[in-house]
Amino acid sequence: MSPFLTGALGALAVLVVLRLVRRALWRRHRRGWRGGPAWLRRRLFERLGARPEQEQVINAEADALAAELSALRSDAHALRAEMAELLGAPALDRAAVAKALEPRLARLNAVRDRLADGLARVHASLDPEQRTRLAALVRAAGPRVHRC
Repeated sequence: MSPFLTGALGALAVLVVLRLVRRALWRRHRRGWRGGPAWLRRRLFERLGARPEQEQVINAEADALAAELSALRSDAHALRAEMAELLGAPALDRAAVAKALEPRLARLNAVRDRLADGLARVHASLDPEQRTRLAALVRAAGPRVHRC
């Protein structure tokens, strides 16, 4: 597969995932979902039996990741505008498309690395029993967990 096609598919995948996340958050908001991440975190801390220093680590990592994802999302909007311009041109310039995709893919790789580092920090801060509970929560989470 050519590097151009790989990059285009990667950018498309990022846009689709961001669109799905946005749609899910909007639906929750429209249904009257209140409390946001702070409520979810408090509930998680209760279920894990987290100590204050563990809560600080998890909060710091969640906030940092949220900031990274927000920046990625705003960058995806800029990418969309650039792609629209390129698609509107009489001829598609492959080099320009690759040039537009490259920084976004690099940022996506940075977010992936940030997520891995954050998960490692959270994992290190938890006790073995808390890790087991967290793994069970992650395993059980999903759209059909409450039969909705």
